[in-house]
Amino acid sequence: MPFVCENVECRAVLARGQLKTIHEEQGWCFYCPDCKARNELKDIGVPGGPVELTQPESPTLPHKVIATARPLEDGQYAAQLLIQRALRTKGTYAVEERWDQLGTFSNPQEAIEHAKSVAMDRLG
Repeated sequence: MPFVCENVECRAVLARGQLKTIHEEQGWCFYCPDCKARNELKDIGVPGGPVELTQPESPTLPHKVIATARPLEDGQYAAQLLIQRALRTKGTYAVEERWDQLGTFSNPQEAIEHAKSVAMDRLG
């Protein structure tokens, strides 16, 4: 079973031979060779026996959410949203969901906050 980088921007699928596992104060881990993110590992071996490492299941899936504000000709901003839903299969994402105009707002921060709240509703 390969390991997967839990960094939502990376999600690299890595063969065990590609990684150097490390035991730190916080426990076992590996650092992704692509993005350098720390990824937790768990020793499921018998006490006193050889170390047997596995990657713990995350309680939530690492969906990728990109909220942006697109300037309009009238000085307003359109809230835009892109969601890539993580599948239960590690390392893969489902088809993207994209909304180009969730509403118009007077400033970009309002547009982005609105898009993020829509994302939380969709993923919740």
